[in-house]
Amino acid sequence: MKILALSGSLRAASINSAVLRALRTLAPASIDVCLFTALGELPLYNPDLESAPPDVAIQLRKAVASADALVIASPEYAHGVTGTIKNVLDWLVAFEGFAYKPVAVLNATPRAHHADAALRETLITMSATLIEPASITLPLPSANIGEADLLAMPEIASLLTEVLAEIESAVNQSPAMKPYLDSSLYIDSQHPAIVAQAAKLAEGCAGEEEIAKRCFEFVRDEIKHSWDYRLNPVTCKASEVLIHGTGYCYAKSHLLAALLRANGIPTGLCYQRLTIDGDQPPYCLHGLNAVYLQQYGWYRIDVRGNKPGVEADFCPPLEKLAFPIVNPLEQDLPGIRAEPLPAVVKALTENPTVEQVYDHLPDIQ
Repeated sequence: MKILALSGSLRAASINSAVLRALRTLAPASIDVCLFTALGELPLYNPDLESAPPDVAIQLRKAVASADALVIASPEYAHGVTGTIKNVLDWLVAFEGFAYKPVAVLNATPRAHHADAALRETLITMSATLIEPASITLPLPSANIGEADLLAMPEIASLLTEVLAEIESAVNQSPAMKPYLDSSLYIDSQHPAIVAQAAKLAEGCAGEEEIAKRCFEFVRDEIKHSWDYRLNPVTCKASEVLIHGTGYCYAKSHLLAALLRANGIPTGLCYQRLTIDGDQPPYCLHGLNAVYLQQYGWYRIDVRGNKPGVEADFCPPLEKLAFPIVNPLEQDLPGIRAEPLPAVVKALTENPTVEQVYDHLPDIQ
């Protein structure tokens, strides 16, 4: 899990920054706490800059989008939040990657209740998901202490450890995860056949990682790739893939998503844009999955099906996909999608044979 930490103070000796560094030190291996240290380089927000945002604003937004949660620690200036943290939030107001993001607020100074309340109000107005159990005021004896002092205080270390646990719990229950757990037209995880197969695969498993591995290996090895085996019919819905035992990479990714969602494990769809043959056009999309594992966060896997020269595996946190990006014109498409791309659905629903699908493989420009 990735947590982005933002300090509202630019002082080198800031107690708020020290609290965030202590939080990073206390984080277990499953949680990566990353401090964004370039807030002082962020220019004052100006809507006129939205057409070409400065590099530091782009970096900030990318960091926010890739984080599972945010934690903010900010001092109080004149009964209000600092200009630093207000400017950060101004840059995120219209950024869709911030909406519904789980956020915890740490107050390092018990007397700074005005800024704490104002910051919470702003975050709620911006549609953040405030993690109340993790948003606490720390009983610090002084503002003139550093990271080592904080870590040497058992009470503070315990509170910060509890904050991390509450953030992890909130991320797993966040509204942002709901689309990756929902049943839908093509990822029909509530179909009786899907529910039965998901339960069968989960039987006897010790935890989510073992369930994910079993589901991955089942779809990779037991569901035949339509083009490799020249098998009809063309499938798109997860239940169709399971019933007929065949599917293109996209359809197989729909089935894996459905099986994992049926087991309560958030799963999305990812795509690569690859050359079809050699190192030149034409190109096509390749479908794979991202599964959210509590110990590692989002982890990409590829159930296309192995064959000579193609070997994908489930070995978190290392990725082992069927097709690594080796051509500068190829790319991993950004983002994790809850639903299939329209181009993929079109290719699988408007072409009645596997040969016709191959002649009209989906692509985006």
